[in-house]
Amino acid sequence: MKKFILLFSIISIFLIPKITTACSVCFGVSSNQSISKGLDLAIIILIGITGTVLSGIATFFVYLVRRSRKKNKITFNPKSIIRDEDFI
Repeated sequence: MKKFILLFSIISIFLIPKITTACSVCFGVSSNQSISKGLDLAIIILIGITGTVLSGIATFFVYLVRRSRKKNKITFNPKSIIRDEDFI
């Protein structure tokens, strides 16, 4: 089923070329028009938002790894226990 979906996607991209035209240059719009500038800015903003979210997720996993390493280094040392007998 996965192979069928992949094959269908590839065939539809080549048979319907309007799907593959994503930027203003592919649409044939000159770079001086305001729609072209707006489209370029939208692409930059979307890449920025995606990068920010992925950076946050990566930072969270780094935090979890550091926290687990720190927690695993804590060991129990029976000599460090203070007993009441030591004070008498």
